[in-house]
Amino acid sequence: MKSFSSFPMILAFLLLSLSTLPQRVTVAESSDAKNNAQLEARISDDLNYLASDEREGRGPYTLGQQAAADYIAKQFAEAGLKTKLISEGPFQVFSTRKFYDLGERNQLAFSVHGEQVDDIDVTDYRPLSPSTSGKFDLPLALAGYGITSKKDDYDDYANFDAQGKAVIVLRHEPDQAGKTGKFAGPGNSTFAYLSTKIQNAVDHGAAAVLVVTDEVAVNKKQGQDDLLEFQIRMPKDFKPQVPVFHVKRAVIDALLKQAGKESLAEWEAVVDQTWKPNSFDLDGVHAEGEVEITTSERVQKNVLGVLPGKGDLASEVVVVGAHYDHLGRGGSGSLAPWTRDIHNGADDNASGTVALLETARQCAAWDMPNRRTILFIAFCAEEQGLLGSEYYVRHPLYDIKQTVAMLNYDMVGRLRKESLTVYGHDTAKEFEAWLDEAAPEYGLTINKIEGGYGPSDHASFYGRGVPVMHDFTGFHSQYHRPSDDIEYINVPGIRQIVGMNMAILKHMATEPITPVAESKGSLLDLYFGGGSDGADAPQSHRTLGVALGDYDETGMPIKAVGKGSIAQKAGIRQGDVLIAWGDKLIESLQDLRQAINAAEPGQKILVRILRGEMELEVEVEFAK
Repeated sequence: MKSFSSFPMILAFLLLSLSTLPQRVTVAESSDAKNNAQLEARISDDLNYLASDEREGRGPYTLGQQAAADYIAKQFAEAGLKTKLISEGPFQVFSTRKFYDLGERNQLAFSVHGEQVDDIDVTDYRPLSPSTSGKFDLPLALAGYGITSKKDDYDDYANFDAQGKAVIVLRHEPDQAGKTGKFAGPGNSTFAYLSTKIQNAVDHGAAAVLVVTDEVAVNKKQGQDDLLEFQIRMPKDFKPQVPVFHVKRAVIDALLKQAGKESLAEWEAVVDQTWKPNSFDLDGVHAEGEVEITTSERVQKNVLGVLPGKGDLASEVVVVGAHYDHLGRGGSGSLAPWTRDIHNGADDNASGTVALLETARQCAAWDMPNRRTILFIAFCAEEQGLLGSEYYVRHPLYDIKQTVAMLNYDMVGRLRKESLTVYGHDTAKEFEAWLDEAAPEYGLTINKIEGGYGPSDHASFYGRGVPVMHDFTGFHSQYHRPSDDIEYINVPGIRQIVGMNMAILKHMATEPITPVAESKGSLLDLYFGGGSDGADAPQSHRTLGVALGDYDETGMPIKAVGKGSIAQKAGIRQGDVLIAWGDKLIESLQDLRQAINAAEPGQKILVRILRGEMELEVEVEFAK
């Protein structure tokens, strides 16, 4: 028998032993961890699909974008949402375009005095979409820049017969330094457009066009003579009439040498100095080849899914949205315009799309006897100027007057320091209290930004008087670049943001919502306001700072003007009607976005507006 004098030592030993044992995990904690892991696995699966290279950056009209829309529709249906909504389906088509695809029989070869030139590789040329299908065998000629311009006293077809020939045409224009003041100076005039060059060649009797990049453009790319992508966007009224190829300079230079002619660089230098084009035949040289092009019709479309309401509130609607499109291989919206690499847009906005899908799954499990209808919309063409959401508010599934709130996810994949930026908390009286209640529960600190406008889809709804909340985790150095990829995404952060919004949506679905008529925010907020940590805002973006209504026969009515915006500084007022930007009539939001993107920093642009019955001109200028 042990003595009682040793009891304290024994007790201490037991306590020490117990402290080193694994801590017991409660059933509730274990269940939460398992549930979180399941949610994050679903989010990751969605993200891996939408932001994969196979989706082609979800660019406009790409097959990858079509596949993304189909995937979202499938997830909506599997979540239990109603998807037989528009023509018995979930898709709201708002734009259709004919697309051209390369078939299998595409080849180009050359011969000199009947002898085949053997060192031409398939990587040296590419057919372009403004081409017809078919075979050809034609004499070859150089038609310079392929330009005919009386006002600029320049004509590559003067004293030159292009009838029945394959003509070599340089891209862009002569004197790109702008020394002569011809064309558009250092910029590009319409004579630089491929559509103009091809049509001019056809008008002069050419039977095929071989496009070659000019030396200035090659030098700008550090000597890279890259071939254009097959898909070339052309004017709506353009009709392919002849075979069209893009060919590398080295191939054309070799043919010129064999024909006893000067090189392309030498030809360009002479024309720049003398302003006297000199088009000529390559005697004895023939171009022969074949093009096979198939046509198809592709669309841009919103994807809709509905969780029908119940009880007295069922006729009212809450919209939850996110845009699923991105930039494809870049282009004018890219902050890496020198590359044609796929821009996967993992954060912008695959992150918002997966948050939308997860929100839909969780809402579908609700069992509330009296709640509003929840409409989930994956918008398309946000990157082109909010085209999808603008189309929806003009052609709503439910009367827009019955839509009482809109929650938007755009770039929610980079949660840092648990800080989330939320726009529009002041657009309904109840929103801020709901946000303050829900955020701490999910470990989030909120950076509140006033106002319901901004360059994301919530602005389309706020412009129609709908209170909005917009979630955003901030800009970063990968924004609008090919590097915006999956490995940077904070999946647990998306889960937290969805959790917070589920709590807010329960209020939105069941409680009164009182719109606030006016808000202090402006369209400048999201473009120049930085992220939740204030870092890495893309300064290259620009916005006019207006919300537009539907186009009518007079123009685009201006519904609101942002405080401190470019528009306000120019003297544009709410109630004005936007008619034209420079000499371009504005008939859509896309027209305005394209005009703004084309404006040079520091350039002063005359904008025509209608104020009452008086037509005015105001001067708009974007800072250098």
